[in-house]
Amino acid sequence: MSKSIFFCLLASITVFTACQSTPNQYNGTSGYQIESQTSGVTTLSYTLSGQTSLEKNQAKLQRACQQVLGKNNTYKINILSQTEIANPAKEQIQQSVQIGQSRTSFGLSNMPSTNNDENYAALQGLETSPKTLTVIRYTCS
Repeated sequence: MSKSIFFCLLASITVFTACQSTPNQYNGTSGYQIESQTSGVTTLSYTLSGQTSLEKNQAKLQRACQQVLGKNNTYKINILSQTEIANPAKEQIQQSVQIGQSRTSFGLSNMPSTNNDENYAALQGLETSPKTLTVIRYTCS
């Protein structure tokens, strides 16, 4: 019994990790875009939506190169630029009023009703997104 649970747990962790590390085409928030492609060199722009380590970023960049150019090779990566941009998906809602020299903000409560069985905290957690995105332009050869 415990061995079968262990193998199921190991398989689910492997599948979850594989799904998280696959590079995707740009979807408006994150992913890679092909800027130019010649016979030996491809220029990509990769938008990352989180602060990760340099090793993880290098692995993502390498996998994006492998998806574009072929999975059998390891490619040389030359980073051209790395910039931070404001997240376009993050809503910039102005909820304040200018009163004299100060800014005052107020709003309505968004609390669920007592007979509602929705998990309000979980819904708010799913709606979070980073304020900035990192855009890395690089070449694969």
